Amino acid sequence: MGVFRFRCVELLLTITVAVAMAPSLVHAGQLVDAPVLWTADDMRPLEETPAERDPIVHWTFYEAGFSRPTEYLLNFPRLVRRIGAPFGVEKDPESVNMNRLGEVPNSSWFTNRIGLFPLPPSALELGPNEMRGPSHDAPWSVVGAKTQGVTPGFTIEDANGNRFLIKFGTLTAPVAPTAAGVVSQRLLWAAGYWVPQDEVVHFRPEELALAEGVQMRDASGHKRLMTSEDLESILDRVEHMPDGRIRALSSRFLSGRPIGPFDYQGRREDDPNDTISHQYRRELRALNVFAEWLIHFDTKQQNTLDMVIEGPAGPYVRHYLIDFASTLGTGAEGFAGNWGWEVSLDPAAIVGRALGVGIAVPDYRQVQLNAEMPAAGWYESEQFSANGFRPMMQNPAFQRMSVRDGYWAAKILSAFTDEHLRVAAAQGQYRDAATREYMARTLAERRDKICEYWFDRVAPMDFFIVRGKEVVWQDLGLRNSVYEGASAYRVRLRAVDAEREGNDADWTTVNRTAVRTDISSISDEPVGTHPFVELTVQVDRGDSFGPSVRCYVSRVSGRVVEVQRDRR
Repeated sequence: MGVFRFRCVELLLTITVAVAMAPSLVHAGQLVDAPVLWTADDMRPLEETPAERDPIVHWTFYEAGFSRPTEYLLNFPRLVRRIGAPFGVEKDPESVNMNRLGEVPNSSWFTNRIGLFPLPPSALELGPNEMRGPSHDAPWSVVGAKTQGVTPGFTIEDANGNRFLIKFGTLTAPVAPTAAGVVSQRLLWAAGYWVPQDEVVHFRPEELALAEGVQMRDASGHKRLMTSEDLESILDRVEHMPDGRIRALSSRFLSGRPIGPFDYQGRREDDPNDTISHQYRRELRALNVFAEWLIHFDTKQQNTLDMVIEGPAGPYVRHYLIDFASTLGTGAEGFAGNWGWEVSLDPAAIVGRALGVGIAVPDYRQVQLNAEMPAAGWYESEQFSANGFRPMMQNPAFQRMSVRDGYWAAKILSAFTDEHLRVAAAQGQYRDAATREYMARTLAERRDKICEYWFDRVAPMDFFIVRGKEVVWQDLGLRNSVYEGASAYRVRLRAVDAEREGNDADWTTVNRTAVRTDISSISDEPVGTHPFVELTVQVDRGDSFGPSVRCYVSRVSGRVVEVQRDRR
């Protein structure tokens, strides 16, 4: 009985503490007047190459569908936090790899691009690509083949010695998977992720030459030498255009040595640079937002790849996302209308349909395949609503995404202009202008819904800088056209110590995104005891003032040292 009482008291205390902490982000220690970290120290040279991982797909499915969700559901601290959810407590701890501004530093996982720096739309014409696919200066030498499955393919080497994986759409959908693979690759690259060099290409069968000694697996799984008849058999299973050319997606081999995929949970124990459990990395959690935008439903670990590459100081592991053919309303082997709406095995959805006895119609049933533009697949924006995305397999990083993780992704997403999206859609080389324009427009409409959802929960006051005697910020909701009309701001300024303690201050309404700091309530406080200025900002879009954003500025160096964000 005593133990039971103790557990009840422990639970009550945990809930009380969680609720007390709910309104704002947990502080990362005292305020420090120091430069903000913008590069992670995770590219130190390896003394030994990590072992190759080759997870079994069926085991991955079991983990994603049963063992990990069960473990996650029954986790005691998480159960306690869920009780505090009505009070604003996150169901999971916050990500841990941000700097003091809430940004993700450049690393072997992610590098800041459009979210922090100007990126002209023309940059998406090539993205990370150094070339427009394989050279046509000489026949492509076929050096490997994939003959199993619905979508065959092969590996080629071009005249310059570059190797590419050549993949195709299906006979019934020759355009959609190849277009989606390239469009999504360009967008994820611009967002900041490491991706391969993918390109839509066209070639004629006579441009292929089978290299000597190429082996393949036959229908029974046995290896044997590949023949020209085998190559013809592969090409017989894909569309030939009226002019005799074949459309494909080329993916250039990544530089370095592949060591298999990364897991979205845990760490590589044999990589000393991999110090943060992957489910607590902001860029992996927030990938959920970009996956929802693109309907990137197939985010299993097999669609990632770790490469040991040569850095300036020596070899280290870089982490890539790969294979984006199953996005934008299509799939490499076809598409099911519920993908992106439900996981493969979704007990809640199954029970809901059973209890509904056919009366309750799932949302995805109201989405129609675009018969006039088959290359657009199931990609649409009318039925779409933000934060309802479900990948085909449960993703442990996605499950733990916090509101602040979602805001961080939405901030990056809001930086994509309509012109960025038109350029990206053009790289898919859709066969008609109507489909290309539809895809760009739908990307924009889904972007707007996603950004409004997250900006309603975390105020998009960002990019605080000190300019003379003023602190200036940007309202990303207005700058990136997420909201229309006038917005009102109110601010509160006070001098604080390293523990963020200081005298109370009154709110002041302002009509611009700037405020002067040379006021008596600040200057009257000694710099020695109160070395920081705390600026709290709220915005009213027409209904009421929303959650606060707090910016801390050093009175000594004049630098912004920290930004904190409340959430609804």
